[in-house]
Amino acid sequence: MKNRSPFTLVVLLCLFLTPSCSKKSSPAPVCQIITVTDALGTGSTIYNITYSNSGQISTEQYSSGGTNYNRVFTYIGSTEMIATSDGTNTVTDSITLNSDGLIVSDYNTNQSNITVTTNTFSGSELQKQVVVTNGGTPSTTTFTWTNGDVTSGSTSSGNSTYTYNTKASENGDYWSIVQLINYGSSFIKTVHQLAGYQVGASVENVNYTYDNTGKIMAVTGTAGSSVENITYQYSCN
Repeated sequence: MKNRSPFTLVVLLCLFLTPSCSKKSSPAPVCQIITVTDALGTGSTIYNITYSNSGQISTEQYSSGGTNYNRVFTYIGSTEMIATSDGTNTVTDSITLNSDGLIVSDYNTNQSNITVTTNTFSGSELQKQVVVTNGGTPSTTTFTWTNGDVTSGSTSSGNSTYTYNTKASENGDYWSIVQLINYGSSFIKTVHQLAGYQVGASVENVNYTYDNTGKIMAVTGTAGSSVENITYQYSCN
């Protein structure tokens, strides 16, 4: 993980037919993940997240390897800027979003290293990702989608495959949390929740824990004897 009317008629009928029908139910609360605890082995990283009034991620603080990091997100039109500082050095990302809010490019500067990532979409489905570091040879990954889910990725160095459960994608599932923490926006949005993936010979199974309202409270990734457990705290209003 690197240092997004027919209802009018119904209401009128309710008002005329029965007083009890006119009572409006309260809207469902909007919940945002404000704390992520990522535990792997004996170590853990805690991410504390704040949001702007528009609902976009605004800041993120976390500690890794004994170093404290502060990540600030700013948005100007279709441009998203991310500045990640450890108090000494600052890594910057200049991200361009398309009309669907998906990342089409990321210009990342880490001291003297510059990495440019370009994404190509068909509708909302990522078809190709090209990464160039310091003007070197491009690394290209092409993706295959099935029923709204990305099911494979292919590069010159190997292939990856992805499987899904039957639940609809939601806040806190694997793809959403990885992209939220690292980018604040998305370049992969699937219909269902990731259930597992294989990269080369490495296989990881992904399982979810839900509360009684259906919110994802934890994601567990298991690869052989290695177990990673990601848990959440929400703010709902």
